[in-house]
Amino acid sequence: MTTFTYAEGTRNRQRGIALLMAVVGLFLISAMAAGMIIMANTETNISSNYKDEQLAFFSAKAGIEEARDRMQKSPPLPIADSLNPGSLPTTLPGTTGSVLYILNPANGETVAPWKGSSSTTYPDDEICKETSTIACSSNLPNLSTCSTWCTSTTASSTYAASPVFVWKWVRITLKQNNALTAYSTNGDSTSGSQVCWNGTNEETTSCTSPNLPVYVMTSLAVTPSGSRRMVQAEIAEDRLSLTLPGPLTLDGPTPSFSNPSGNNFGITGIDTAGCGGAANPADNAPAIVVPNAGDVPTIKTDITGNPPNRKDHYTGVDGTTPDVNNATMPTSLNSVSSLQTLVSTLKSDVTEPVITGPATDSNITNFGAPGAGNGQIIYVNGDLTLNPSAVKTGYGILVVTGNLTMNGKVGWDGLILVVGKGSFTQNGGGSGQYNGAVVVAKTLDGSGNPLTTGLGVPTFNFGGGGNNGINFSSGCIASAETLGTFHANVIRELLN
Repeated sequence: MTTFTYAEGTRNRQRGIALLMAVVGLFLISAMAAGMIIMANTETNISSNYKDEQLAFFSAKAGIEEARDRMQKSPPLPIADSLNPGSLPTTLPGTTGSVLYILNPANGETVAPWKGSSSTTYPDDEICKETSTIACSSNLPNLSTCSTWCTSTTASSTYAASPVFVWKWVRITLKQNNALTAYSTNGDSTSGSQVCWNGTNEETTSCTSPNLPVYVMTSLAVTPSGSRRMVQAEIAEDRLSLTLPGPLTLDGPTPSFSNPSGNNFGITGIDTAGCGGAANPADNAPAIVVPNAGDVPTIKTDITGNPPNRKDHYTGVDGTTPDVNNATMPTSLNSVSSLQTLVSTLKSDVTEPVITGPATDSNITNFGAPGAGNGQIIYVNGDLTLNPSAVKTGYGILVVTGNLTMNGKVGWDGLILVVGKGSFTQNGGGSGQYNGAVVVAKTLDGSGNPLTTGLGVPTFNFGGGGNNGINFSSGCIASAETLGTFHANVIRELLN
């Protein structure tokens, strides 16, 4: 029998190993826990910083949106009113009143972006990079008061969120071509010229009507923890870009036309000054326009063959009387689908709720007012009868999908689109005048569904006539197409 014995010293050397392993394990667990805590704190800080930066970015955009909305003709609080003396710039940066600041200070703050010497006033450190016409020191403007080249107004509580957005100021200027950086606008690299919107793109060729100014909005937001974002947008007034062939367009085959009997009734395609616009001979058109050459003799016969013969009351660019001609319809007017798309677009841009017919003048709460951007877009889904007791003039765009019936006291400056049932009737004479253009097109069948075989027969039935007339006016068309709202051509973030 073999006997094993252990030396006493060997047993002593193995004592405490379990404790040591426990300590090592606890240390590893603690290290892992500490690492997880650190990682969690790091993620929390990253998320907090990201949230803070996003707050600054979207607050800066909110400043842009408030300014853009307040530029409308009838916002809740316009930029210029009796309480806020600021007004939109009318000259390029550098002259008196050429820069407008909208200020949004927090409680106890002073926001004065023109004071570049003090970081506590949120100085505008961007404007000196954009133009050389502003007096700057160390790349910052440095004025004691906003008087030399700027004006200011305050943010509106009407737009304030809860909590209040942290944008500090929005600057509005007219856009200047090649202020400091060499670039070309619509092929024009002329330095220092004003940039305007022609309804399709920005250009420097002409900033007179119907072209509209382009404004540059720059917004700064700073959070309480110091996150800072600056956003800039180029803003232009919304306008349609319709091509109208003449004062009266009967858009469809074999149009039904009645010759008004009023001695003073007339239709002229010679462009007439109106709605703030001058006459433009380049816009002269025939008095009555149809899409098919075969329908021209029929309408001329309706005018000359039915007494009284008023052929000399229909004048236009051709120089003959009656001036009736055919023309290729522009894309927006050349088919059922394009006309339906046009009226649907206008329906989405209405300035008051869509009116369901049958309706009368009492259903229209606002007939608009003279001046670009003051007209209304009135959309009547169905029949409309206008029968005021006194002369009533509307301004802007009137769309009627049903039958439009008026008396002679109604006038309109802008566009009348009778697109749907395509029937325009006037009963009795009066002194209302139509300045702009009228389009009549039948796109719907008797059930109100779009025609599938092409445009139907448009009807223009004028009884009496009185002193009424239709005068082609590019000025009134341009005024109606100027909608009084503003869109962003481009929006970008500025990185310092």
